[in-house]
Amino acid sequence: MNRKTFKEPSIPGALQEVKDGAGLIEAAREDENRILQSQFSGFFITDLNGSGIIFEKTVFKNCRFIGCRFDKASFIDVEFVNCDFSNSSFENGYFKYCSFKDSKALGADFYGSRFLHVSFEKCCMQEAGMNACRFSYIKAFRTDFKCAGFSMCNIANVEWKDCCFAGVNFFKTLLRNIDFTECDIGEIVISDNRSELSGVIVNMSQALVLAKGLGIVIKEFEL
Repeated sequence: MNRKTFKEPSIPGALQEVKDGAGLIEAAREDENRILQSQFSGFFITDLNGSGIIFEKTVFKNCRFIGCRFDKASFIDVEFVNCDFSNSSFENGYFKYCSFKDSKALGADFYGSRFLHVSFEKCCMQEAGMNACRFSYIKAFRTDFKCAGFSMCNIANVEWKDCCFAGVNFFKTLLRNIDFTECDIGEIVISDNRSELSGVIVNMSQALVLAKGLGIVIKEFEL
């Protein structure tokens, strides 16, 4: 991926501090469905319905949204810092120019969502459902996607380093030109014909493991 083309979130220097997070989101659903230039800090919210809301130029810091619904919500120029969205739903969501840092989304459902110019740093996304998502211009560093679902995805222009994809389901997701050389891809789930692996970039040890999965017998020679 060309780093010059990747765009970070554009956040204004002055943001409106939100005093009632749940109240603001609920009011937005009843009004304009849009929240602009706001900062959510330290909120612990459960079972909230924020579906369809557009969040722009906004920061979420030290927040927990557990079991909440943000289906068809849009996040544009948004930063998530030390947040927890475990078991929440973001089905058919839209993320553009966003960053996730030191955050969790254990078991969260992002089915059918679109991610454009999004970064993940030191995040825990274990068992997250990212099936049927579209990813373009994605950076992930030291992030754990263990046992997440990435089936039937469209992935392009990604940079993944020190990430864990062990046990991830890549069924019917073409991995061509994706570099996994600095990641853990042990026991990934793919189709019987292994078509997902065509053109994938791996290191030697990973290639040996994948080759054995194809039934290839590797004979070692003494030099």
